[in-house]
Amino acid sequence: MPGASELRLACDRSHESKPAPDRPEEEVVAFARHLGQQLSPGVPILDAGCGRGRHVIYLAQQGFQVCGCDLSPVAIREAMLRAQHAGLAAALHVANLTRLPYEDGAFAAALCVHVLPYHYRAHLVRAVGELRRVVRPGGLLYLDLLACEDAEYGCGPELEPHTFLDPGGMPVHFSSLEEVDELLRGLVRERVARFELASRAGTRVGWTVWARKMEGTPHL
Repeated sequence: MPGASELRLACDRSHESKPAPDRPEEEVVAFARHLGQQLSPGVPILDAGCGRGRHVIYLAQQGFQVCGCDLSPVAIREAMLRAQHAGLAAALHVANLTRLPYEDGAFAAALCVHVLPYHYRAHLVRAVGELRRVVRPGGLLYLDLLACEDAEYGCGPELEPHTFLDPGGMPVHFSSLEEVDELLRGLVRERVARFELASRAGTRVGWTVWARKMEGTPHL
């Protein structure tokens, strides 16, 4: 199984070889609109696994105080350059989702887009726990996961149940709806939607989740 350094190198290679998308995901736009109706301007929001910064930039443009982190130094360097070019301020850090370098309850909301499936299951569970920890009580989380019906399920060597090694050297975990429910322990589900997206490799199938941290939720 690839270790932490191998995973970081795989992330770097992915960011170096693939074009960086500029447009925010439609579901993220809807989430930001929802946040804007509930939160005051300038509240802190975390984009965990921010990649090269497209959602950091979009959220900053919407008036939020945005912090972003990613495992890949390559991604963070480009995110910094893109934010500077856009004339936007954002705090960006190299960090592992399983050990976020932020205080408990530091953010009014957090999002994690197209990142959580690229973990072993235990690390995915830990990452969701970290996202829960750094959001204040009453705060909102946005995350997405891949479903077992996804076209790439079963591709590559199986590292553990429902986790496979992709050609780029990344583990990819696929989640059932029952597992999504387990991951949301300590959170109130506001929205869980199944998505299907056409891609060159076949139909991408997964879940998008909006969830709220309950008051008095213990850190797990």
